[in-house]
Amino acid sequence: MQMKEPATVSTQQEVTAVAVSPLFKGYKGARLVGAFAVRGVLYLLEFLAFCLAIPIFVITSILFWFQENIVRLYLSYTRNCIPLSPDDAVWQQDCPINPHMINALMVVEGRPDIEKLRQIICNRLVLGEDEKGERIRPRLSQTIQQRFGYFVWEDDKDFRMDKHVTKWGGNLPHSLEELDVVITEICSISLPKFLSPWQFVVIPIEEENCFGLLLRVHHSIADGVALTRVFGKNLCDIPPRAPETKKFSTNQWFYMWLKAVFFCPLLALIKTFTPADSSKLHGQELCGKKAISWSRNIDLTLVKQVKNMAGTTVNDVMVSCVAGALHDYLKENNNVLKPEDMWASVPVDIRSSAKSVKLKNNIAFVYLRLPIAAKNAVERLLETKRRMDVIKTSSEPLASALGVKIVMMLPQWLSKPVLDFYASKMSCVLSNVPGPQQALFLGGQKIVEGIFWVPQRANIGLGLSIFSYSGGIRIGVSSDQCVLPKPKEVVRCFEKNFQQLVNELNINEND
Repeated sequence: MQMKEPATVSTQQEVTAVAVSPLFKGYKGARLVGAFAVRGVLYLLEFLAFCLAIPIFVITSILFWFQENIVRLYLSYTRNCIPLSPDDAVWQQDCPINPHMINALMVVEGRPDIEKLRQIICNRLVLGEDEKGERIRPRLSQTIQQRFGYFVWEDDKDFRMDKHVTKWGGNLPHSLEELDVVITEICSISLPKFLSPWQFVVIPIEEENCFGLLLRVHHSIADGVALTRVFGKNLCDIPPRAPETKKFSTNQWFYMWLKAVFFCPLLALIKTFTPADSSKLHGQELCGKKAISWSRNIDLTLVKQVKNMAGTTVNDVMVSCVAGALHDYLKENNNVLKPEDMWASVPVDIRSSAKSVKLKNNIAFVYLRLPIAAKNAVERLLETKRRMDVIKTSSEPLASALGVKIVMMLPQWLSKPVLDFYASKMSCVLSNVPGPQQALFLGGQKIVEGIFWVPQRANIGLGLSIFSYSGGIRIGVSSDQCVLPKPKEVVRCFEKNFQQLVNELNINEND
């Protein structure tokens, strides 16, 4: 009997456990439901508190707005200078180790004639006038200064073209393959503060019948879309065809902005509590030394075959391959066994149409969760499309733009930390700028290649750019060397991922 007693007790325990198990599960489930309910209440209270704070914030913003406009009027009429708009001034919130410089490379056929280039750029771009004889782009001969805490445009009294169109004085590349070494060196050098913040650098290539023409321009002058269209239209011999873009009626545009007004507080709340990335490409201290690379030219027709087969867009295809490249880079170079998704800050053009693009900033930034952890190339492409479609159908771009405009009403000592806080959650900046789809000529010489590199804000040390030109498309990688020292590896992984996508979809490249 003594031998059987433990068995009896054990059996009773098992029976009791079986009987109690549903109750325990129900209790546990109730606790989980309760936890979710509490969390929901907390989020609701936070949102209500945020909404209650809006009147205070609005009143404060109005006061700052009046103060700002009084100062602007004073500066305009007494100091002969023009205050930067909030969309332009926000780009002055950079730092020496991470400047907001856009770098764009053109490879031009033939040997360079620097005096001829200076004359073309001066006459067509800098001194361009409208029908009334007024300068169209006066900021190209103006410097950015700070007056009474505001950034302003002031005429450069000592403006000279030889300071803005220069020849590279360092070691020259022998071939196109060596050009990235020179570009890397140049991009780590800041532009002089006393000059208008733009410069063309001519880079002769010793053993090839072509040269590099590197445009360096501070983002305060204009965004990438404006630079591409304005420079292409006014600088090149024959202006490119205007791109076909979606146009919105006045009523549609008003309705979209109205939605953004209501969505803006919720967006700010969501982004405030969005955790920052913890990837190997985020959080490291920056050193300020840049590393530059770019991919080979990919046939745009082949990219369109991929997007048609998968039912996506060209942008979806390129972004998914960039995500795949980061996945492979982290596995191969940082020993990350299972790379996780990461946040990308994506600039979006918010112009209502492409008819009258001026040299200024008119973009907003959205958060895109790159599908790094997807199992294969096709799955990553479809997930990229799903996430991009969510952004396209939301009010996030306009709400984001509205939020920046509101924050920029505050003094810089307040606005900069706020905007840096949101930017610092991102691992990279990812920009796609569509370029002209026909070959352009500059002074009778053909521009055979083009690519740009996007700047980064705060502690972001990685910029990824997509640019299409003359039937081809490629990516550029710009990184801080302390964050990503080998951008060529990302480029290699990108090209490999695109080929994997072609293979998985069984696309015949010869078609």
